[in-house]
Amino acid sequence: MKISVITVNLNNKAGLEKTVKSVINQTFQDYELIVIDGGSTDGSLSIIQHYEKNISYWVSEKDNGIYHAMNKGILAAKGEYCYFLNSGDYIGSNTLFEDLTKFHLHCDIVSGNVLKIRRNGKYRTIRPHDKPTLHKLCIHSLPHQATLLRRVLFDEIGMYNESYRIVSDFDFFLRAIVVFRKTYQRVDINFSYFNLNGISSNPAYFSLAKKESIICLRANFPEMADDLIEYRYFYTSNLGQLIRLLRQNEKFYLFIDNTIGKIFFLKKLICGK
Repeated sequence: MKISVITVNLNNKAGLEKTVKSVINQTFQDYELIVIDGGSTDGSLSIIQHYEKNISYWVSEKDNGIYHAMNKGILAAKGEYCYFLNSGDYIGSNTLFEDLTKFHLHCDIVSGNVLKIRRNGKYRTIRPHDKPTLHKLCIHSLPHQATLLRRVLFDEIGMYNESYRIVSDFDFFLRAIVVFRKTYQRVDINFSYFNLNGISSNPAYFSLAKKESIICLRANFPEMADDLIEYRYFYTSNLGQLIRLLRQNEKFYLFIDNTIGKIFFLKKLICGK
């Protein structure tokens, strides 16, 4: 089970070193590390050269965005699985790869837990779906920082769509799991720490992410796109997230639901409609 770790970097020298060190410190050495740098000018190249003996392939040149860089990494990959761990994100345990061998991985997509680092330094554990469905993926996608993808998937399904700036991994998971029905395996193990400094976590790009996800859903599921879009943006809203939390406690959820029902009944009695 050779893993191709693909790290994309642009002007994140400190983050790149943290990422690289978390990979090369793994006890299980059957992996290759691929670094795709977008022509950084902050000294990132010195980090790559310092760890060059641990890096199987690297390039530093201008690209057309993160998904173009990830696709370049895929083309260079020779492992059975690709694992995208971009600069600033880092593996939480030196035994991750060794621990993964104990799960007897056999599926096209293998997903585990990611620890999302908040800006206050604290973190929370994000667990992937047990059985991802179209509707579940519409609420939240799989974390690429904690997901292994068979290299052959990109030959069978296609590469990341470079016309997207933010949601191409969401698009890929939709196509792989829902359209092409590729096999999926969840493993209850912490993969990595995910830094919230990336573009997808930047509020300035939220409107772009929303626009791209609408385009993505309409492209993949044209006949049901409007319903999926409504579903996605209700359940990712504050109210939708509250309802999802309430549903985890069935008794409390039913109590709230019955209470609201009584309020509407009183409204009809008083207002006549």
